[in-house]
Amino acid sequence: MRTNAEIKTYETRDAFEADIDQIARLQLRREKLKAIRDLESQRVLDKYNPEISALDGQIEELQNRALPYASANRERLFGKGKSASCSLATYGFKTGNKTLSNVSGKPDNVVACELVERKRTDCAKVSYSLDKTGIKKALKKRDSQIEELFEMEVVERFYVEPKTDKEVGE
Repeated sequence: MRTNAEIKTYETRDAFEADIDQIARLQLRREKLKAIRDLESQRVLDKYNPEISALDGQIEELQNRALPYASANRERLFGKGKSASCSLATYGFKTGNKTLSNVSGKPDNVVACELVERKRTDCAKVSYSLDKTGIKKALKKRDSQIEELFEMEVVERFYVEPKTDKEVGE
């Protein structure tokens, strides 16, 4: 609800603008700290990423070399289980989650439409969504049917933006 009441927390405009300036100082300080943080993060990434990437490559190469042996010797290595152990590791095969694959050659939405037409709503569902662009156009044209359901509103937000990126003395 809108009100015309005046909210008085500042004695003068200067006091109000002093707080606005303080907000700008804090925002500038925050942005400077974020830039320093991001620079330091990048330095750490640059320092360690090459070694991590090299290790990833070595691990992948060794796993690819071990896979055929493990596959060919499954029963001897694992017995009835899916894993085994050696001095430093447990190794084996993990069964992933079941995934559904559309093998019809048709896009999923086409198959879904066909299933709904066949009354197979246990396997497909219909969903609706609003076309907000169309609603805006209808409201602009003063469409009474749409005006009963929707209205346009503009949200206003108070903001403070610093005028400079230079640090301001406190």
